[in-house]
Amino acid sequence: MDNSKVMALVAGLCFGIWPLMMARGGLSGNVASLVFATISMIFIIPFAVGSLSGLAQAKWMIVICAGIIGAVGLLSLNGMLLKSTPANVSSLFVTMVVVQIAVPVIYQMFMVGGVTMTKAVGFGFAIVAAILLSL
Repeated sequence: MDNSKVMALVAGLCFGIWPLMMARGGLSGNVASLVFATISMIFIIPFAVGSLSGLAQAKWMIVICAGIIGAVGLLSLNGMLLKSTPANVSSLFVTMVVVQIAVPVIYQMFMVGGVTMTKAVGFGFAIVAAILLSL
């Protein structure tokens, strides 16, 4: 297995675990988002320092938009977790992940062009999976 696949597995595992742990932490949604972002920033800074030379080449409007979208997503996720119960948190996660998977697939379809039969069937299965996993 190549390094990218290992990193994808680790990212999926971490992105599945941290929200559940944060929800059990007892913080409100907005405060949980602030604490998460702060701790993440402190942890990430040592890894990012060596790459600061790339700041000059950044497309700042896209970077700022991405940051805002990420912040809205983080606030929405932690708000959802605050209002969820142990009985419905998994169905909410499934819905979130199906939408999260659909976004890059739709992006790829626009960049490459067209909907293939495989992609259409995949979307259908994703919707069925989300429904079945939410029952």
